[in-house]
Amino acid sequence: MPIIRWSSPIVLTLLAFSSVTAEEKPHVTSEQVTRAIQELEKLAQKQIQENALPGLAIAVVFQDKAVYAKGFGVRDTSSKSPVDADTVFQLASLSKPIGSTVVAELVGEGKITWDSKLSVLDPTFAMFDPWVTREITIRDMYAHRSGLPEHAGDLLEDLGFTRAEILHRLRYQHPAGSFRSHYAYTNFGMTEGAIAATKAYNVEWENASEQKLYRPLGMSLTSSRYTDFMARRNKALGHVLVDGKWVQKFKRDPDAQSPTGGVSSSVNDLTKWVQLQLANGKFKGKQIVDEKALAETHHPQMLTGFNPFTQLPTFYGLGWNVGYDQEGRLRLNHSGAFGLGTATYANLVPGEQLGIVVLTNAYPLGIAEALGTTFVDIALYGKPTQDWFPLFKQVYSNPAAIGTVLGFDYSKPPASATSALKNSAYTGKYTNDYFGDISIVEKDGGLAIVEGPKNQTFPMKHYDRDMFTYETEGENAVGRSGITFTVGPDGKAAQVLVENLNVRGEGTFKRQSAPQVAPQSSAPVPTTGDFAGLVAIGDGRKMYLECRGSGSPTVILESGYRNDAAIWSTPLELGMTTVFAQVAKFTRVCAYDRPGTFLDANHLSRSTAVPMPRSARDLIFDLHALLHAAHVLGPYVLAAHSFGGILARLYASTYPDEVVGMVLVDALSEKVKSGLTPEQWKLYVNFGFTKPTPGLEKYKEIETLEVSASLDQVEKAAAAQPLRAIPLFVLTQGQPFDLGPWQPLPVDFPAALNRAWHSGQDALTTLAANAKHTVATKSAHYIQVQEPQLVIDAIKQVVEAVRNPSTWTSAPTRN
Repeated sequence: MPIIRWSSPIVLTLLAFSSVTAEEKPHVTSEQVTRAIQELEKLAQKQIQENALPGLAIAVVFQDKAVYAKGFGVRDTSSKSPVDADTVFQLASLSKPIGSTVVAELVGEGKITWDSKLSVLDPTFAMFDPWVTREITIRDMYAHRSGLPEHAGDLLEDLGFTRAEILHRLRYQHPAGSFRSHYAYTNFGMTEGAIAATKAYNVEWENASEQKLYRPLGMSLTSSRYTDFMARRNKALGHVLVDGKWVQKFKRDPDAQSPTGGVSSSVNDLTKWVQLQLANGKFKGKQIVDEKALAETHHPQMLTGFNPFTQLPTFYGLGWNVGYDQEGRLRLNHSGAFGLGTATYANLVPGEQLGIVVLTNAYPLGIAEALGTTFVDIALYGKPTQDWFPLFKQVYSNPAAIGTVLGFDYSKPPASATSALKNSAYTGKYTNDYFGDISIVEKDGGLAIVEGPKNQTFPMKHYDRDMFTYETEGENAVGRSGITFTVGPDGKAAQVLVENLNVRGEGTFKRQSAPQVAPQSSAPVPTTGDFAGLVAIGDGRKMYLECRGSGSPTVILESGYRNDAAIWSTPLELGMTTVFAQVAKFTRVCAYDRPGTFLDANHLSRSTAVPMPRSARDLIFDLHALLHAAHVLGPYVLAAHSFGGILARLYASTYPDEVVGMVLVDALSEKVKSGLTPEQWKLYVNFGFTKPTPGLEKYKEIETLEVSASLDQVEKAAAAQPLRAIPLFVLTQGQPFDLGPWQPLPVDFPAALNRAWHSGQDALTTLAANAKHTVATKSAHYIQVQEPQLVIDAIKQVVEAVRNPSTWTSAPTRN
């Protein structure tokens, strides 16, 4: 099925077409409504008789009463069970104005406003831009003005990611435009707005919807859970056309976007919600939703287009399409659709106390909109102002109008196809921060692509040389789509472009490769006693490793940016104790050189040089290969300084069974970025990571990291595999950074960095329950050099807790 984008300006404009010039301002009477209902019923019966769709249900509300509710056709073409007014349909995006009603109720309770910031309500959520993360509000998400591109996250839902995973991955989604500058319809942006609103009340969205809206209105057949819909006996299943026949082929589970697409209901139930909308939040004389909070949902928030007949503007409110006709009447409407078999529509004229809901069980053809718009026209003007059926049909049959992203036509073979390389050239794992990992595997003599967290596997068909195709599935499926490999000089694919995931240029996956683990090292590495030397890790590379002491667990010392192993064993002053030597007295301890780190002003790392820049993922693959090649026995306690803390956390998420404890020594937290302005963060990255270390400018192979990519990698990994319940000790500098080598700097920068750094340290203590936290009052950034005993004691406490968990105190400490 095509990708349906209900944000299309043409669609939104058509929904406002009934605003036409009239000689006199009409006043709707009961007789006019009755006549409009009679004409509506004839039109509905005609759709069924002509097999335009399997079934539908319609309800009309007028002057605070449900004056009409009826079903037509069948719920399912297999069972032939009839639709009635209590038949439950999936509402798709008609869930949006219902969801905004729930949020309005929560706003009315007073703990939140429409302008509450998500960064306060849900600190775990982040956008691509830190400033937007701090400033974005519930209103921004409900008005579709977040800066996210249209339908951001929808493809992640198709791949099988959960709601939490999708919302987390939105931080990797590049914006389509400036924050609050334009309208772009996003299911998951609005979903986050809803989830953040309920967090203030410590209640799940599905429960909030039931408690705050459905139950008070007596909407007993309405739910925001897919399991409830599937459990209904009287439900309408979605249908698509197959060879000219309506077939119930697909199931659509919209729980991931429940606030924006997951409601199911009947027209009898929805008349109660429409009555509440038309009565300013009241139902049967009782105020269910605060009038002012609900009124906000009906107010224009973002311009969406202009009516070509009247040139009047059309808007989006908070979960509603909002417009005004030439008589000045407020118009509210919203469509909903699943390409897998649902189309719905609501149209309200509050000033006339009139509303209609149309629910259908066929994929979108414009019938629901045509029926609803025609009814309102007849009620207001005595006749349709346009022949809406062919108009909407034409709109929805035009791929460009409904936003279908059509790819290359692979039904026609290339004129002179070139053979593919051997399967081994393409097989392997490929990664993408936004979409996660995919694998290309051999299957039934050919190739297959494996996508998403559920490892959905799709056979691939060769098309031409390094180009293959596969049949897409899901709500946003586009039929056969392309998979194109880019082959590197080694004869293997370095990356792959998945066409249907490349709607916004984000469908490129890079090959994920770890160094091959060599079966033997260059020198024998004993499991106890002293060792210092090079270890072969494969691919012709060697890494420097030194180990000392005996016992388990093994402590792995991870140095900070551009620091080698010696940082743990070189005393600040002659005779001063060092971390490496003292830890070796109570357990096995190892340190190593990453490529490009430096020993002194004249010598770089003892490990084999590699091309720069690199990412955190590359570095932890190196460490994993080194430990296994050298037969360094686990489990491991990771003691990491500065940027090494990012590496330790990524290692623990990637290889969770190997890590049993952690000590973070003034470690970098990704939260530092959100604590600085974009300009300050850019400055910090520039002098802290990008520029050569003062005095070492001559070394082209000095360690250089992709900072943003590395921080994204650790956040992504932590979301997928949070830190296990291990003893965690956080040590924080008590003295400010020595920024002398990088002067001059803006006068306000040192204080800003210090504040952001300490906030980041506090965030690190939340990674594990009962974490301990000590501030090294006499140290700046290099605590292991200035106050090594603090580091030694912290490591010893963690090692003892691994050996005997009862030694770890239950209460966190901060000195």
